[in-house]
Amino acid sequence: MSPKKLIGKVIFKENLVGKNYLVRISFDETLDFLPGQYTSLKVSEEGMRRSYSVASLPGEKSIDLLVDVTPMGVGSKYILGLKVGDMVEVLGFLGKFTIDPSLQYEAKHILFLATGTGIAPFKPMIEDLLYRKHYPEEVRLIWGMRHEEELYWLKEMDNINRDFDNFKFETVISKPSDDWPGFRGHVGDVVDDLRQDWSTTLVYLCGAPEMITEMELKLREKGVPEAHVFYEKYY
Repeated sequence: MSPKKLIGKVIFKENLVGKNYLVRISFDETLDFLPGQYTSLKVSEEGMRRSYSVASLPGEKSIDLLVDVTPMGVGSKYILGLKVGDMVEVLGFLGKFTIDPSLQYEAKHILFLATGTGIAPFKPMIEDLLYRKHYPEEVRLIWGMRHEEELYWLKEMDNINRDFDNFKFETVISKPSDDWPGFRGHVGDVVDDLRQDWSTTLVYLCGAPEMITEMELKLREKGVPEAHVFYEKYY
């Protein structure tokens, strides 16, 4: 389906933690897209646009966007200035960072590796796999952050964990406090501890370009087929 211009209204905005914001935009129609796709949001009167992954499931009349405003560029400033009730323009829906059904049921493991707001497309992808498609094999999400104070969506991930025995969720902190009880280091350090058949693993990478570059090499060394690795780089 070709992308089209959509006019929506901001119905919810929340500062999740630090400089991470969730913006919910409502539309007059039910939205049809694939989990993992993104929208192009108009962020200036001159027509400048910024791309944001959709952090919610299709089939609804609203979408969630997860935005880190740390860069403080034109997109960040636009998001900070948005208020509930504002009208916005998006171009939707774009991208091929989606789960290939033909590969999905061949895989024994689907592994999602994220840093920062790279978790945004993974939340609906995982929810779709488990709640809607009833995928029976292992689904694992490893999420890397610098500090544990930056974490959010922990309750949402715990709920999925509660509902599905085949879902595994780990967070890893690169600059933890002395009291942090979880994994320390980087996403790749947690991956190194996994023991599984890498030839039957699908891997989705989203986040910092350096993480993706490192993991592509590591996964190749582990024997993951090149056709089983998909990525979306966030700059």
